[in-house]
Amino acid sequence: MKYIILFFAVLLHLSVYGQPNRKSEIEKCMGKIYSPTELLKIADSLPMSVNELPGYPVIFPVKEPHISSGFGKRKHPVYKTQKFHTGIDFAEVRGAPVYATGSGVVVRKGYDSGYGNFIEIEHAGGFRSFYAHLSKTLVNAGDSVRMGKHIACVGNSGLTTGYHLHYEIRKGNRFLNPINWCYCLFEIVKNK
Repeated sequence: MKYIILFFAVLLHLSVYGQPNRKSEIEKCMGKIYSPTELLKIADSLPMSVNELPGYPVIFPVKEPHISSGFGKRKHPVYKTQKFHTGIDFAEVRGAPVYATGSGVVVRKGYDSGYGNFIEIEHAGGFRSFYAHLSKTLVNAGDSVRMGKHIACVGNSGLTTGYHLHYEIRKGNRFLNPINWCYCLFEIVKNK
């Protein structure tokens, strides 16, 4: 009887200590990921649970997204010349809530003449989300935030033509098209 109890005690500890650390395994896979399609492949192959995704920027930063300007080349609304738009703009009313698109740590908060009031959050896998033209910020550099936390309010600070949220996803020195990232969590939940 003593050995049976010992056997079950060892099995219980193996379920915690004997399995590889999934977080480090997932982080290792995410190191070279730059597109939401690649993230979805990793999520399927591991398979990742919905509980393992909040550390990545995989939801919309506003409740009812109305995209007013997409990612890529466009005619700049102020300068009237062709420029590369490094994010997407969501047309919103002044003061509309802005939510963290993934859990992480606020690494920068400040003011820039172009971006106005901004917040940058560092997520798992080296991803960063960036929120600009804010009227009010509700977090500070160094704060930990969870996915879906109200972090700011929409404004028109900086170089703008009206109230909106400018939203970017960055990794390293690259700007990633945020639109498909915003649908990632929905896609994974739909496929489970």
